[in-house]
Amino acid sequence: MEQYDVFILGTGTAGKLVADRCCSHGMKVGIIDNREYGGTCSQRGCDPKKLMLASSEAYELATNMKGDGIAGEIRIDWKEVQDYARRYTSNIPENTEQMLKSKGVDCYHGDGHFEDAHTFTFDGTTIKSKKFVIATGMKPIELGIPGEEHLLESPDFFTLKELPEKVTFIGGGYIGMEFSHMLARAGVKVTVIEQGDQLLSPFEEFTAGFLLDASRDLGIDVILNAQVSSVEKKDDRLLLHYSKDSSQHQQTTDLAFNTAGREPSVKSLQLENAGVVTGRDGVMVDEYLCSTSQSNFYACGDVSSKNLPLTPLSGLEADVVAANLTGEKKKFKPVDIPSVTFTIPQVAGIGLTEKQAADQNLDITVHHQDASSWFNTRRLNAKYYAYKVIVDNKTDKILGAHIISHEAAETINIFAVAMNNDLTFTQIKRTIYTYPSWANDIKSF
Repeated sequence: MEQYDVFILGTGTAGKLVADRCCSHGMKVGIIDNREYGGTCSQRGCDPKKLMLASSEAYELATNMKGDGIAGEIRIDWKEVQDYARRYTSNIPENTEQMLKSKGVDCYHGDGHFEDAHTFTFDGTTIKSKKFVIATGMKPIELGIPGEEHLLESPDFFTLKELPEKVTFIGGGYIGMEFSHMLARAGVKVTVIEQGDQLLSPFEEFTAGFLLDASRDLGIDVILNAQVSSVEKKDDRLLLHYSKDSSQHQQTTDLAFNTAGREPSVKSLQLENAGVVTGRDGVMVDEYLCSTSQSNFYACGDVSSKNLPLTPLSGLEADVVAANLTGEKKKFKPVDIPSVTFTIPQVAGIGLTEKQAADQNLDITVHHQDASSWFNTRRLNAKYYAYKVIVDNKTDKILGAHIISHEAAETINIFAVAMNNDLTFTQIKRTIYTYPSWANDIKSF
């Protein structure tokens, strides 16, 4: 039986940081993962996705500029796209584990569960620890429909060696839309079936509407207000049954992905045996990221109930947990966090949507415009560009900002700086930016 001061479940951004910090304070630390070391973002999410996206971005730019400086055949080689991403991710598990071991962390592999508040068991091994940190991230949500076992999940996208003729995504959130845009540009016939009335449901309806148009222009068949009820295997293809407008429909496809959303990966841990309360958003924690029901448990990263499942936030939460474990009393302070969907064009947002502001009866001015005719879009022979900024009339502070453009992921950072440092909308509009950059367009918002 091994005994630790701190034992961490999960080796992603949050888990690694906590392990490193605790070891540097002389604590005996152990860590475990039921998958390859390094977490989702570095291997099955953000990083490989952005590497694969680079080819789509190059394809989009070249295609738009054909006849205006670009000539010849333009196509995406999917095998080379995958090889490019794998060159980056292939050594991450080994490097992550070796890094942790070099810090003095005991590293384990396997699936396990809690026996009580101080005991974790896996594969015949029993671990005792004074403190536990849950940093197990999220997993695809279960649809609970017949034939669900035939569906692929987001990690399978990164091992898709050959492209079929037709792919369907069940769910029009950021994962489904990012993947669908990549495959459509690689020549695949893509369908997205979304149960809601807009794509990217957490995002501003105004910018999400432009993405719907851009997706359909790309040839993606987007079906809104539709609910998939079952999946059948028919020879080498799948038959999806779904309802829409009170009618039953069918969709035949080569592959189908469950991209309906993600949920905290805690169910198999049997945290109830340790007296740890969980909810829809993960482990219920207080302002110190300590379990509200069990004082020797902490949670950080996507599995924490405190905030959005974003990689930069995982690091921020891990810093708070590490501080509290090593003797510093530190609270988690919520901040305004930008998020982005890396489609082409990109959709980014921060703060309140117009509807959320209206629901709170706030006194606001809404600045919005279809900016598709502006120089930065025309320069690329692109088509879509729009923004919406929600401003408090009393303070001139920015309550929310939402952008769709080819560089929305970068432009939204200006608003993140402003909102987290109490700058007014007038102040950022008066700032001198490089010209003619996307940030300079803010002066005309």
